[in-house]
Amino acid sequence: MYLTEQEILAQQEALEKTFDAVMEGKEKIREFLSRRKRLVFLGCGSSYMLAKTGQRIFGTKAGMTAEAIAGGEYLIAPDFYQEALKDSIVVALSRSGMTSEIIRAVEIMKDRTNALIFSVTMKEGCDLLPLSDFSLVFPWAYDNSVCQTRTVSNFYGILLMLSDILEQNDTALEELSGTIRSIGAFLEKYRAPLEQLAQRDFKDVVVLADGVLCGIAEEAALAFTEIALISGKYFHLLDYRHGPKVLNGSGTLTVAVTQPGGGHLQQDMVRDLKACGGTLAVLCPQKDQEEYPCDLVVPCPDGSFATFGFYLLGFCQLLALLKALANGTNPDQPQGLDAYITLK
Repeated sequence: MYLTEQEILAQQEALEKTFDAVMEGKEKIREFLSRRKRLVFLGCGSSYMLAKTGQRIFGTKAGMTAEAIAGGEYLIAPDFYQEALKDSIVVALSRSGMTSEIIRAVEIMKDRTNALIFSVTMKEGCDLLPLSDFSLVFPWAYDNSVCQTRTVSNFYGILLMLSDILEQNDTALEELSGTIRSIGAFLEKYRAPLEQLAQRDFKDVVVLADGVLCGIAEEAALAFTEIALISGKYFHLLDYRHGPKVLNGSGTLTVAVTQPGGGHLQQDMVRDLKACGGTLAVLCPQKDQEEYPCDLVVPCPDGSFATFGFYLLGFCQLLALLKALANGTNPDQPQGLDAYITLK
């Protein structure tokens, strides 16, 4: 079994340990996050995509503002973000805690601003920790393969937990715990249908989703680029009509996520996608599964729309792995990629 496959299938175990660890420290976490009303999420690559999810989660809360910044962009133009960082908590997301853009960005922020640094990483003893005012470390969620899989699902779960802890929403935390404990069964259930889907002759993938799923949907699309070495792109669901859809054809796999309450707007969009002639999979609320005739319908277990993100990630990561194997590609050795970047 490839290392990437092992880590995809180990997501539930890692998420359960992460959930328990965060819950143990929830009072200290709430106290720290309550100090300021402005959050800035910092990341690179996959963690930047999760930073955009963090921005969407916290930026829609009453009385709070949120921003997402790519570490490399900040290094080029730190003055542009000076006001955004004022009186903020910077949530730095990094699998390794060693990526040069993250480390250098945090050093500049500490030198030029009064931002507090809240780091989340999967590696103990990393360079990011001494720079942090508060840190969370989850070594069991560290992906040893180049492409991040369980690491990003854990980042996503952590962001949702931070939100629920800050709002003292125990009901949401309980729902999240239940979702986490269903992921293994979900992957097992859909492995066979995904193996069949992977045999189809698609050469590029489009992932469509909205709301809190935006950042992780972009990460789900990236899984195809990094693991299967085929183009993966992300767009908002209805917005996809405004130009990019022109390239959707017989060689395209489209993965669309619909949410409760979208009504005929989502149904009409799915029909338009089906008419493009490619392969179409839809993840949707259970009650809507009869509304979407396509190649594969995946009814997500009842819960908040945010919980759909775990199923989307698992679906795309496993399908990307199976597509890589169908194409004779080694998912553990994507040419031209490194686990983290070190700048000169």
